[in-house]
Amino acid sequence: MASNQNPPENPSMLHGHAAFVAGAAKEAVGNYVSSDPSWKTSASETKDAAVAEMRAAKAQSEGQPGKNETMGKVEEKLGGAVGCEGMVGEGKERQ
Repeated sequence: MASNQNPPENPSMLHGHAAFVAGAAKEAVGNYVSSDPSWKTSASETKDAAVAEMRAAKAQSEGQPGKNETMGKVEEKLGGAVGCEGMVGEGKERQ
């Protein structure tokens, strides 16, 4: 698979998080189910692209009102569950 490190034209924090979770799932399959190394490579590429998208979405939202305690808590917990330190930090900032 080709890696797409460029974030989409309209980056979305939600889509980036969903893509990161998909990458984490691929990584789990690669680590525990499949002996095919392409699973791990694909997982890494998916997670890298997701992080790039989340960074682009965050850059677009800088300066906009965004405190939302409930969404912040959800983001923090989900980030902890999937091992995304960025989500944890972003969730804490929103609270």
